[in-house]
Amino acid sequence: MGALDAHTRMSSQALNSITAQGGLKDILLHHAGLYETLRYPVLV
Repeated sequence: MGALDAHTRMSSQALNSITAQGGLKDILLHHAGLYETLRYPVLV
């Protein structure tokens, strides 16, 4: 198995994991400020 195939398989397994999805959602919504950024865009 090549490096790209191995990476694709591992990343697919991680992204299909309910635990990983919850962790990503938590980071984006609470720690990265994604919700606030999208809800209150800066008007220039």
